[in-house]
Amino acid sequence: MGETGEKKLPNRWIRVIGALLVQLALGSIYAWSVFNKPLAYYIDDGAYGAKSLAILGIFATSLAGFGFFVSVGGRLQDKHGPKKVAMLAGVIYALGYIMSSQFYESLPMMYVSYAMLGIGVGIGYSCPLSCCVKWFPDKRGLISGIAVAGFGAGTFIFAQVGSAIIGASPYDGLTEGYLYLGLIFLGMVVAGAFLLCDPPTGYCPAGWSPPQSGAGSMSMKAYKPKEMVRTRTFWLLWAMFVLSATCGLMMIGNISNLAQNMETIYADANPGFDPDTENVMVTTVANIATLTGILAIFNGTGRVAWGFVSDKVGRTKGMKLMFLMQSIVLLAAAAFVLSKPTDEMTQFVGVTALVSLVGFCFGGNFALFPPTTAEFFGTKTFGSNYGIVFTSYGVGGIVGALMPGIITGGFEIVFMATGIGSLVAFSIAWITKPPVEEGPAEKKAAPA
Repeated sequence: MGETGEKKLPNRWIRVIGALLVQLALGSIYAWSVFNKPLAYYIDDGAYGAKSLAILGIFATSLAGFGFFVSVGGRLQDKHGPKKVAMLAGVIYALGYIMSSQFYESLPMMYVSYAMLGIGVGIGYSCPLSCCVKWFPDKRGLISGIAVAGFGAGTFIFAQVGSAIIGASPYDGLTEGYLYLGLIFLGMVVAGAFLLCDPPTGYCPAGWSPPQSGAGSMSMKAYKPKEMVRTRTFWLLWAMFVLSATCGLMMIGNISNLAQNMETIYADANPGFDPDTENVMVTTVANIATLTGILAIFNGTGRVAWGFVSDKVGRTKGMKLMFLMQSIVLLAAAAFVLSKPTDEMTQFVGVTALVSLVGFCFGGNFALFPPTTAEFFGTKTFGSNYGIVFTSYGVGGIVGALMPGIITGGFEIVFMATGIGSLVAFSIAWITKPPVEEGPAEKKAAPA
């Protein structure tokens, strides 16, 4: 059925607007660096540092909930459609923020609140993405990037809003910051959900025919989740996503800790420096929010850019390019930290550049893995299938968020480890191919 078939269909770009509203709200989960220092200040009278495993574990909990509940949301939206499931996600997500506004001095309750945040994001995440992939079979990479670019933009916008409400130490606005954001996000997700719905079965844009090979071609078989996980292709995709997600989530969760590392380097070179009365440029509250926002902008830009690239060169080629670039950036970050720069401007420019480039590569994951999953395994149960692929993100979230607290050698070792991990993902991409399908008369390979 074409776009101008028997029944006139609404403009498909309306779905993209709804997707962006939902993703703008859900993307604020990445604005963690704005909250971790205030939380460390209040919890147990500041006995926990912002880099302690106890505090980092709060963010890791939200990422784990996010990663592991995408599969739940995918199954629900395959069965009930994206609108109802996105609304449910918005309620759970908002409740996580509202709970945080009341219990930010309790470490156990913050674990519960952030688990709810992650569960809400996980349940809602695949709704706009699945909807848009089905409406835009002619440009899956680009539209996947646009649909999830709101995630990065939401981080940028609400990192600034949250920072402005919370204020500088003693962070008097933490209650208002969590409460106001929760109410805003509830309204945004519900409004966006009203614009989401799946296209009719067999929908195809007017004047477009699916290619037989290359980016945009479809698997001849619609894989069910149980069938998908029995393929070698699934496990290769899963491993690559774990390795790549770990890189980006390590940076997202530890911007303020990296800034603190720069302050330590500065203090070692300047014996008269007093961190209680003055800040190095990168450790000011405003600049940490700015760095978080810059990462978010490049995160969102990367989603669109890598989606566009993969539409042109193919999904696995796009992955190879992204993993290689990410590895080079992370190894350069290790060299930067090892060089121990003491000039404030050098520190700020260096950290900003590294954060930006890691964010740009990290965003590519969300433009490359969804269309790859759709094209390798079909769109009939895309929500469920991609949800299972996305459990890799939950693993990467836990490992990435906790790495600086676990590894005692400093950020240079963390950057080296993640850079090598990205090289491993690059190597895996070379052997990742579509699953081989059994046709009625012969084996047929799904197009790459």
